[in-house]
Amino acid sequence: MQKVLRRAERAKRTADRQKARSVLQQEKEESWNRNQNRVRLLKEQNDLIRQERKNRIHDWETGALAPRRDVGDLAKTYATMGVYNWQLPEKDPKDQPKWIHISEGDRVVMLKGRDRGRIGRVRSVDPKTVAVSVEGLNLVDISIPEWLKQENQNDRDMATQARSVPLEDVKLVYPLPDPKTGAHRDVIIDRLLPVNRHWDKNLKEWDDGDRVIPGTNMLIPWPEKADPDYEDHESDSLRISVEEQTFRPFLIRPPMPLSVIDELRGKYSRFRTRHDYDYVVKKEMQEAKESDRKNLIKTMRTPLQELADLRAKQRQEQPKELTPEQLAKIGEVIAREQAKGADVAKEAGV
Repeated sequence: MQKVLRRAERAKRTADRQKARSVLQQEKEESWNRNQNRVRLLKEQNDLIRQERKNRIHDWETGALAPRRDVGDLAKTYATMGVYNWQLPEKDPKDQPKWIHISEGDRVVMLKGRDRGRIGRVRSVDPKTVAVSVEGLNLVDISIPEWLKQENQNDRDMATQARSVPLEDVKLVYPLPDPKTGAHRDVIIDRLLPVNRHWDKNLKEWDDGDRVIPGTNMLIPWPEKADPDYEDHESDSLRISVEEQTFRPFLIRPPMPLSVIDELRGKYSRFRTRHDYDYVVKKEMQEAKESDRKNLIKTMRTPLQELADLRAKQRQEQPKELTPEQLAKIGEVIAREQAKGADVAKEAGV
């Protein structure tokens, strides 16, 4: 049984390593695509700006003889943006803020562009591009390609859409009371900080909590989100049918066939760690049989091995400290050897 568990653990580690490598490869591909998209968009925008500047200089120099440019292929799409580059590119995850102080329904003021100083309501917030879309502001004309016309069954060559605005190009506008008169007036709020922001374990997402103006105790409430309007159809299920309880579990029988458990757990999966009782008993018996076989091999020994074991046992049983008789015998041998050494020295005349 231990082999089965080790095999499942080894397979899990291998799968985790493969998953980590695939996730890293996917992140690299996404980062490369974001970078290429940003480079392509900036190049197209810079080329368009340079071309428009040349056209403006040429029109100024030619005066009344300036050519008309909204003819030919550009008759219906002149001064429009392509459908592939009208939105802002995504930013790297490390550059994306963890908390955005502007939400759908907030009123913001534009700080840049031709709509500078105008106030509008936020229609959507994109955390990937760190941009907001404002209703009725920063409108651009988009040329619709043929494939999109066929898909939407529309013959329009262009459409007007609100282009996203970077978050740093807008500021929140909120009515606050005047400290002198008490009347509410729109105030541009430069910065906000989160309060009571925490992770919701039930919803598995962040709860933004409240937002407060730094240096004060003034809370700015989040805009109320309207309930979405759903259209009823004849094929929709009735609420009374959805809320009706049709299954009632009993203690005398399981809620589902036992064979379904094997299908849910993956009976033949290499990652399986929970097994049936009969299977566990079978594997434990096999392990016990192998262990007994190994112990049986240890009992089959040759005479030389038995003699070696006997001598090792005798050496362990022998006392390690010397007896007085042994010490006296060792002293006699040492004295005899010293006497022999002295006689040899006399004969040599040393």
